[in-house]
Amino acid sequence: MQVPKPLAASLIAGCALVAIFASHAAPTVAFGPFFLLICALGAWLVGNRYAVYLGLFIGAIRALNGQAVALDGQPLVSALQLCSALAVVLMLGVARAALELEWRYARVDPLTGALNRKAFFEAVDGEVGRAGITVLVYADVDGLKRLNDRLGHEAGDAALFDFAGRVRKAIRKEDVFARMGGDEFVILMKVRDTMSAEIVARRLDTALNLNPLEGEAKLKCSLGVLVLPKGSRSIDLELKQADTLMYHAKKERSGLMMAISVKGEMEELLSSAPSANSHGQQRAAIRSTKRSSISA
Repeated sequence: MQVPKPLAASLIAGCALVAIFASHAAPTVAFGPFFLLICALGAWLVGNRYAVYLGLFIGAIRALNGQAVALDGQPLVSALQLCSALAVVLMLGVARAALELEWRYARVDPLTGALNRKAFFEAVDGEVGRAGITVLVYADVDGLKRLNDRLGHEAGDAALFDFAGRVRKAIRKEDVFARMGGDEFVILMKVRDTMSAEIVARRLDTALNLNPLEGEAKLKCSLGVLVLPKGSRSIDLELKQADTLMYHAKKERSGLMMAISVKGEMEELLSSAPSANSHGQQRAAIRSTKRSSISA
């Protein structure tokens, strides 16, 4: 599932060429099963169309070399052999497509198209311990419950779908965007420096809160933005810190609150009024962008 299709296609084509040269060097050896295996791998790793083209290419090269595929002399039996081999190859391609579809449904939220909670932790697992500045954004959609109560859950689903679309327009394809449940979303992205992190945070706040939003389905959100100077180290702790920032943003009716994590604790990122959590344990000097009042 993790092998890139271009790489798989190149490797399988190389194996096919090696097998063709080997069959030419040793014409007495029956290479038919090897070619069938190569085409089957092509169907599984790349796709049915690639497998069919590869099979036609192998057959044409062998025919040009005077090595037609060995089949039973009777036309009907030969046709059955070819159809059976083709069916095996194509069934592998269909099975792979079905597996990919199930894999996607198990990891993607069907309403918003964002990754689900499980897929988010799978994606972040590869980032843990890596160097480089990372931005973790915890977003809570404001007013969803009120919208559901007034206009029904269909309107709420439409609002979440619209919200996810606005997020995708504001981030890059390689950024991780996930729905953690209900009206809570998380974004994880790499940036060059803290200045880029601030630009990213402002762009998200503008796209989700400050741009003209018409209609009740255009919901705003509260954003907690945590900058990780050395990349993610403990995603559970970092999510709690970003959630704390989001809570302050919601409580103070500000669209965005931002801090930097140093040695596991939130410290000053920009010169602005610091805040603390409910226990007073962590100092979070936060960048707050005021916007119009929101529905909690």
